[in-house]
Amino acid sequence: MKRILISIIAVLAVFLITGCGSSASTSDSPYGSSSSNNKTEYGMNQDIYIKNSSGEYRLKVTGIRETWDRNEFSDKQANRVIIISYEYENISLDEDLYISEYDFKVYDKAGTSLETYPVDYKYADSISQGRRTTAEAAYALNNDENYVELEYYDNMFNSRPDCLIKIQW
Repeated sequence: MKRILISIIAVLAVFLITGCGSSASTSDSPYGSSSSNNKTEYGMNQDIYIKNSSGEYRLKVTGIRETWDRNEFSDKQANRVIIISYEYENISLDEDLYISEYDFKVYDKAGTSLETYPVDYKYADSISQGRRTTAEAAYALNNDENYVELEYYDNMFNSRPDCLIKIQW
């Protein structure tokens, strides 16, 4: 009986430590669950709330458009160039919030990783608590599908994304 009680206490302690100190999910999902509503897949124009040890912020992908602009100095092949628009708000983070194209990994419908593409778009800004801004990121898309998936990483060094954003246009 004493052994069972010690085992239960140990399991509860591990649960409390990992639940309070990490934003990684304990589920089998390949995506973390640091969002406050524990949803890990999103679509366009859905608010994503991210909580970490520094506070909370909101992210939303607001649009996608194709551009005919090409960079004559780029070595990247781009049959199509898409520009993804997003907004973010620093709700309660202690430090400034900066979300750039490097916080996303973007894939086409076949699961092929898309490269960022150097064209003119609205670059991300660093914002303080209580502020919000908009930004854009451009990617080379080399197929005819109007579908992409964005993996978003609160920390680009994490091995698991915090959420998946599926976009069809």
